[in-house]
Amino acid sequence: MWEEKQKTHRERKVKKKMRVWQKVILSVFLVLLVVVLGAGGSFFYLRAQGEKKLKTKVAAQKKETSSERKEEEGTYITYNNKKYRYKEDVINFLCLGIDKDIPIDEKRDTGSEGLSDTIVVASLDTDTNELKFISIPRDTIVPVKEMDTEGNFTKTENQQITLQYAYGQTAEDSCQLMADAVSNLLYKVPIQRYCSINFEALPVMNDAIGGVDVVALETVEWYAGAFYEGEQLHLEGQMALDYVRQRDESVFASSMGRIERQKQYIVSYIDKAKTVIKDNPTLPITVFQELQGNMCTNITVEDISYLVPELLTVSISGDNMCMIPGDVADAGEHEEYHVQTEPLKELVVNTFYEEVKAEAE
Repeated sequence: MWEEKQKTHRERKVKKKMRVWQKVILSVFLVLLVVVLGAGGSFFYLRAQGEKKLKTKVAAQKKETSSERKEEEGTYITYNNKKYRYKEDVINFLCLGIDKDIPIDEKRDTGSEGLSDTIVVASLDTDTNELKFISIPRDTIVPVKEMDTEGNFTKTENQQITLQYAYGQTAEDSCQLMADAVSNLLYKVPIQRYCSINFEALPVMNDAIGGVDVVALETVEWYAGAFYEGEQLHLEGQMALDYVRQRDESVFASSMGRIERQKQYIVSYIDKAKTVIKDNPTLPITVFQELQGNMCTNITVEDISYLVPELLTVSISGDNMCMIPGDVADAGEHEEYHVQTEPLKELVVNTFYEEVKAEAE
């Protein structure tokens, strides 16, 4: 009888843990933070510091005259004769997929850091608990900063944005160059943090949650395989990478279809990950450890202590994912994506800014 009571008691405890899985995740991250800091840090202090460092403080506009205001780039913007102010509760992360199957810190045989095949801005609004994604085609034409072999700036030239990553001397340099290029493209919107992964990272992330199920959005064939429109796919290992990476380069604007598949994959991955983490709250830490060497990021321990509780309340759908507006052009040996400036500015204003109300006379 005593053993049966003990068994029942243990079963109730397990069920209770399953109901409070979110709190368990926070506890796990707290333990990690304490270890990292030699048991000398406070979670709440770190959380406060993370929020302070992640969020962009917007200073009030100062009147220069009765009719003029001084504006700071990126924090204030004018659109349709109205003033808009950057939302301080919005935190932007630049997510990059790099075309390398070697450690992220190693250079390719050409001596280059590689190219950025995937460019996505993940925008977290901690006030509304919304997570939005803005995809930027790799062929988008922007002013690219060119550097010499010593890392010194030489000139700026309009090129595909994917090339900007190649001019870094290190993975960190490349990420920062990309962050600057993306910020400039989006009318100086602040990019608070970045994270880049190579080809080896995605299968690790994918298989850690047992694979991802999708219905193929299009037919793509390549020398080593194929998937067909409408086909039900369970993506594991290399197939997951192929689904978000492969495209038929002989088909004009095929990169646009690839972007749609990447958006589909992100939504499916997040939905699956939430379910898996309920049963294995330590999974985020395990994946983070396995990605070492295949990832470069400036996200800090303080950032994590703030972000984890915020991300647990966020939901994501295809409606929160979009691509910057533009048109694909055939430039001979390659394609170019030319941005539609006014629609892009409207997207930026609607995503990152709020209208400044007129002051009372």
